[in-house]
Amino acid sequence: MVVTVEARKFSLPYLSLSSPQVTSFHYDPNSLSLALMHSDSTFSLFPSFSPFSICNSLPPPQTLIPPPSSSACFVPLNANPNPKVQDGVSPDDKKRVVFVTAGPHNGGSKVVLRFHLLGIDGKFVSATQVDCSQNGLCFDRKLGVIVDVSHGMKVVLSGSVNYLALYSASGGKVWVFGVKLVGNGRGLRLVKCAVIDCRLRISSIYLSFGFLILGEMRGVRIFPLRAMVKGKVGSGRRLRVAKGKGEKSNVEGRDSKVPNGIIRPFAESNELNKNTGNSNVSKLLPNGHACSVLDGVSSSSNADGAVKSRSLKFRQDSGEWGMQFVLFNDCVHEGIKSGVMQSNKRKATSIQAISPEKFLILDSNGDLHILHVSKSGSSRMRRLTCTIQVQQLVAFPDASADSQTVWISDGLYSVHVMMIPGSDTKEKESGVSNDEREIIQSSVTQAIFTSESIQHVVPLAANRILILGQDSLYAYGIS
Repeated sequence: MVVTVEARKFSLPYLSLSSPQVTSFHYDPNSLSLALMHSDSTFSLFPSFSPFSICNSLPPPQTLIPPPSSSACFVPLNANPNPKVQDGVSPDDKKRVVFVTAGPHNGGSKVVLRFHLLGIDGKFVSATQVDCSQNGLCFDRKLGVIVDVSHGMKVVLSGSVNYLALYSASGGKVWVFGVKLVGNGRGLRLVKCAVIDCRLRISSIYLSFGFLILGEMRGVRIFPLRAMVKGKVGSGRRLRVAKGKGEKSNVEGRDSKVPNGIIRPFAESNELNKNTGNSNVSKLLPNGHACSVLDGVSSSSNADGAVKSRSLKFRQDSGEWGMQFVLFNDCVHEGIKSGVMQSNKRKATSIQAISPEKFLILDSNGDLHILHVSKSGSSRMRRLTCTIQVQQLVAFPDASADSQTVWISDGLYSVHVMMIPGSDTKEKESGVSNDEREIIQSSVTQAIFTSESIQHVVPLAANRILILGQDSLYAYGIS
């Protein structure tokens, strides 16, 4: 088998002596838009970046966003209220995207969101009007949208099609917004869909394929986005508990409660309940499966494209709106005490989608895990074999591929291409415990070595990647 590698190197632009370094970047594959963040938190936007068809130096940025900014993301926009694509946009709207930055306002007591919309002419322009009339939101034409939540040292943004999530650690809240094109596609409407009060620290946040996933200590917390947007779930929240092999099944009673749909053995002490929040009746299946089912809501479907005006407010650990908390895989097999002690040392630091129902989780120990969310609403986490201690993880979702391509880096001078067989990531329903299936075998097919230490990595496509070095950008394509 012959492998062809195409490589390009680009010199980084220097805006001024005050911003000599690019520290990170964002890329939107739908519009081919690139955003570089500089050391003074200035952003430079490139609306059409195709690294394999331009010269070896980046053109001058089309738009500059002045500081301060602490976080940013692209939000693809889809005017069709019933999109037929998954986590993408329809062909006629595929280039509509808004770049959102978040920064401090009024000494950090509030957050200001700035919106730069990619117009039909292919240029980014600052949104001169953003409709927002709910409590806690105020639009200032000179500043942007002011959100009544503490900025503190930093906030984190995550965007998906027509939706935006903001996490404030100092404010202890996650805000979920709907973003919609108005005024013949020239204006925006920002609607507050939900506010989550967080009593537990969040280490990462990810919004994709109709799910809001929060990375926490010991695992991840999953919220179906559609339930939060619609503001209701069906009845039948109390579900039966099925014990594992060798025990009686379909037993209801006082032992059937598990905290927020958490994955753990059936007969565990209440020690874990104290660390994960209030109890909520969920469904525990054999082999470490947990299920908290939303009636009438498919977990793999996207949230409605139409932005709702209703907003919800609930606690992070309340167990409401079909929320699930899924532990890292090692807690399923070990005793409750050792499992909790080991899990307390790890947190989910990075989350990436590899398909509409599969997400890759990187923990603080450098280990990888696959989170599988089936159409029935059940979730399962399994560990993935890996030969290096992973520091950075990126993936390009491709539901049609037989196997998923994942790019991992040790944070030094190498990036590895890892293949995850599709058959290994499918949830297998069986009443027989099979521990070896809990660890998924993966294989590294290629490795890329760079002369500069790797600062940041983003995927351009399933087989293409963009690497930020200390002084240059590198684009690699493998076929």
